[in-house]
Amino acid sequence: MVTDSGGPIVNPDKQSNGKPNSAKYTTKKCPYCNAHMPLRAKVCTDCKKSVGDVDELGFAEKPADFLGYLITGLCIVGFIIFMWWGFFRE
Repeated sequence: MVTDSGGPIVNPDKQSNGKPNSAKYTTKKCPYCNAHMPLRAKVCTDCKKSVGDVDELGFAEKPADFLGYLITGLCIVGFIIFMWWGFFRE
């Protein structure tokens, strides 16, 4: 008879730092063009875009685009200032 011990369930694919175990993959797939590349690759061999580490599905992670986030934030602030200037200024 099997009883529940009430302890935490441990996923064997996870390492102690919370990242998936990449030892089960020999290659990773580019998230942009689906090309296979070596695990150590930082740039896709086909589309030449930056890629990160392998995720739990075998795809390379997309790196964050901080410049895009900065430009978007500045555009939102500019739009808010424009709306204030155009409609709420007395």
